[in-house]
Amino acid sequence: MLALQAKPGSFPFASKYVPLPHNFQAVLGSQVQDTNTGPTSSNRSATSTNGWFAPLSSVDGQGAPVSPISLSPTHAQIWSTNGQIFIRDLESAFGTYVNGTRINGDVALADNDTLTLGIVVGRNTNTPTYVTDEHLKPVIAKVTCIGVSSRARQRP
Repeated sequence: MLALQAKPGSFPFASKYVPLPHNFQAVLGSQVQDTNTGPTSSNRSATSTNGWFAPLSSVDGQGAPVSPISLSPTHAQIWSTNGQIFIRDLESAFGTYVNGTRINGDVALADNDTLTLGIVVGRNTNTPTYVTDEHLKPVIAKVTCIGVSSRARQRP
């Protein structure tokens, strides 16, 4: 299981505890509401046990909720193999970072790593007024690896 807890400077989110059973890969990304209700619907609702991050209300509270600007709908993939938890970026526009380093390929996660999905997006004259400063923040999380080998739980 991968536990993610928001760190200072992060887009706000409730702590997540994502189970990673054998041969299961989870995606981290933004919640999506699809108006299609048929078999091709891609509705994804954020919960404490999945990798989807819920949007926040807009400034006026009248418009549709807004996800973090730099978080892609399918941003990164996580899985567990041989007692270790791994992450890979899914070609997101703003990148996935472990301990401040942008990852390229598969990277093992360890306890107390800092996982960052996206970057801080600067406000400019083109930023819609309904976007809050919180929407411009990346997801920044403290990593805890639960149920993995002690060797995989600490970074050397």
